[in-house]
Amino acid sequence: MSSTLPNTGSREINLPYLMRFMGGLQEDQRSLQEIQAVYDNLTLLGQLLCAGTDITGMRRDFNQLAKELMDQLALQFHKKAVLGLQFSARIAIDILIRNLFERTADIGFLATDRDIRRCAEMVHDASRRCDKSALVGRFREYVNKYSVYHNIILLAPDGRVLAQLDAENEVYNSQDPLIEQSLTTANAYVETFRPTDLLPGENSPLIYSYRVMSEDGETPLGVLCLCFRFADECQRIFENLLTPGDWRVLIILGEDDKIIASSDIYQFPIGAKLERIADDDCRIVRFAGREYLATTCQTKGYQGYSGPGWSGYALAPLVHAFEMAEAREIEHVPAALRDCVFETATLFSPELRDIPLRAASIQSELDRAVWNGNVWLAAQGDDQALNRSFAKVLLREIGLTGIRTRNVFSESISNLYKAVISSALYDCASQAALAIDIMDRNLYERANDCRWWALTGAFREALSTTANIADDSAKQSQLTAILRTINGLYTVYSNLLLFDRVAQVVAVSSTAHTDLVGHRLQGEWVRKTLALPDTESYCVSAFDATALYEDAPTYVYAAAVRSMENGNGESTPVGGIAIVFDSTPQFEAMLQDALPRTEEGTLIEDAFAIFADRQGRVIASTNPAIAPGSEFPIARQFSRLSAGEGYADIIEYTDRYYAIGACMSKGYREYKGPDDAYRNDVLALVLAPLSQSTVKQPNLQLLQRLTEDSHVHQHNFGDDTIDLATFYIGNQWYAVYLDSVVEAVFAPTVIPIPCSPSWQRFGCMRHAKQIIAVYDLLQLLPEADGSSLNQAVIVRNKENGQNFAIMVTRLGEIVEINRSRITPIPGASSNDRTIAESVVNPLSNDEPASNVLVILSIDNIYRLVSGLQLDALQQPGEGI
Repeated sequence: MSSTLPNTGSREINLPYLMRFMGGLQEDQRSLQEIQAVYDNLTLLGQLLCAGTDITGMRRDFNQLAKELMDQLALQFHKKAVLGLQFSARIAIDILIRNLFERTADIGFLATDRDIRRCAEMVHDASRRCDKSALVGRFREYVNKYSVYHNIILLAPDGRVLAQLDAENEVYNSQDPLIEQSLTTANAYVETFRPTDLLPGENSPLIYSYRVMSEDGETPLGVLCLCFRFADECQRIFENLLTPGDWRVLIILGEDDKIIASSDIYQFPIGAKLERIADDDCRIVRFAGREYLATTCQTKGYQGYSGPGWSGYALAPLVHAFEMAEAREIEHVPAALRDCVFETATLFSPELRDIPLRAASIQSELDRAVWNGNVWLAAQGDDQALNRSFAKVLLREIGLTGIRTRNVFSESISNLYKAVISSALYDCASQAALAIDIMDRNLYERANDCRWWALTGAFREALSTTANIADDSAKQSQLTAILRTINGLYTVYSNLLLFDRVAQVVAVSSTAHTDLVGHRLQGEWVRKTLALPDTESYCVSAFDATALYEDAPTYVYAAAVRSMENGNGESTPVGGIAIVFDSTPQFEAMLQDALPRTEEGTLIEDAFAIFADRQGRVIASTNPAIAPGSEFPIARQFSRLSAGEGYADIIEYTDRYYAIGACMSKGYREYKGPDDAYRNDVLALVLAPLSQSTVKQPNLQLLQRLTEDSHVHQHNFGDDTIDLATFYIGNQWYAVYLDSVVEAVFAPTVIPIPCSPSWQRFGCMRHAKQIIAVYDLLQLLPEADGSSLNQAVIVRNKENGQNFAIMVTRLGEIVEINRSRITPIPGASSNDRTIAESVVNPLSNDEPASNVLVILSIDNIYRLVSGLQLDALQQPGEGI
């Protein structure tokens, strides 16, 4: 194991170094090393004995496979740790950028607010004075809804502060360059992130600003600044991605590679500089004398907006980096289902698939060594008694080592497969959490928008009159223009509608839906909107098909437009504004962003994601076969999740196994919070296929040879015992007397004989410088299946001394039993048509029938396959 530090500038993984920190591998390493020591001892003893017990080749194969197995396990641990870090870094920056994108629209619309414009105009008119308290009240209304801001500042063009929300921010003038930039920019906003005299007490101020123009759009009157809660928002993102006891640290990295936000300022303080990791790689970095596994992720942007050039950065101390990589997600999956997935999973590479086959090969080699060693012992004379005794003990130890090898490999291979499947479950669970978080954050903005736009002065004045606006083209044009301006900035809506106190539409933003003007809206959400008690309240329709959205299902967010306050500051609903969420493309985009991807960044084929309600009714889906409004029954399995709770599992769907991650919505900030009257639980589901098919009763060809219980039988020492050589043909267990066995060989070269009968389809083979016949007994054993026959047992017919070979599926044990346990099959001794002569009684009545050992007659086999009784074999119903 290398003691050198990995090259931090290289993408190559130094597994030996990283494995030091993978505590989850220690048990597998210890078990394999213990058996490795046994192999070393047995190899030396076998070479000294020279009795066909030299296992040098098997020891070499074991060491090589053990190393590859541990390397594969380490790679899976590394992969999952990297997956977690990269996911966290990518989501941290992408969620932040999505949030900031909404801010770029906010400033553009709020700068056109009539009350703000009027206050700015008064700077140029000495005869008028701005009612600052009323304007601050309007700022407060805005921040109450858009709580991502902590201050709003209105500046004159010369830098004087005309009004601001935060009374404790004692700033009266500013010389910040953002003022000039905001007055002259050709863009729709100015984004400033640096120290500023506008917010002298803040280290990381983020301000969105834009000019306030005169009503004719010709004269800049001032600059409006929205001060974003940057540190607060970053901490919310970090807390949502990290769990209690999590060792990961999440960071937002500035363009200059300096930390601008950190989930742990004590380990990584603001302003510290970090080594940027290019190409979204993940490798070891050093910081403050400690080693970390780290990654940097660039934002992919949102609707063309990429933010100020920041990056997401995630680290974990190397000594703890792999703790989260242990296969916890799969622990609750029933063992039978896991085995089915292991048998059929398409996630396993050819290298992974090859490991259990090679382990089975080592086991087979050990079985054959024990077999042939016992054959050698049986041929020794009495003068070799000491050698025989020593060899017998050695062979038994080799046999026991084979069993231990099988069990250890079985456990380690199972752990390896668990790690692979666990990564898929973790990925789906993480993506489901991402999908629901994106949805909650997005719909939070929709609840804010409808409430704020309902406070638009032009809407309130127009709807407060008793005149029919539908008959006033000038007024209708004014309202339509405002709605279209809003819709141009907020493109997530298909239409915005303004309606009066009797629910009659008076203006719309969409040119394709002008026919709605004059139409009276219907529905429970309309009645609720017109009865909302205050400006903080809003209403959301059920997710139903509606004519407002081309008869497709969507959410309609609405708020009451209230009359202008009377002398007591009271107001009543005089209408409402309804905003039709463009759910089809918006939800599709959210779910697409949450689909799991391969290591190369491509979407996993046939993976899909769904939003559904607690009843399993689909809100949106990336799977064309699952339409919105339909029922997805699988969602019901996860309907009892509490708010914000996630879960991962394996399910059967469309005759395939899927990894599924689920997460229930919990809202964002005030939206769906404890004080919000709106309740609508939405479940996000992300599914990734694990197989192309399912298995009803797992055959488990890859693991069965390693995991099945060995037919260990009691060895009975004494004078009245006999040795049996056991083997399997198909799944059936048979034996022959050991003194009839010559040797066992693996995969012999068989020469086919043209026109040979079916039971001799293997033909003949070369053995000990002579040609012997090779027989397939499957035709004589109708209860045996057609499993691969890849080994030959060479036996000798005592009647004439002729050798021949029987093809078997695999070798069993050499067992020593009391003759008293052998029961002859009635009539077998006088019937040459049967190839079985007796059975070995189980040690207890509780043993299954499969543990009954059938002893075959070598003499009868030879006579039958030599053609002496072929006619009798053709009779139906004949067999053992």
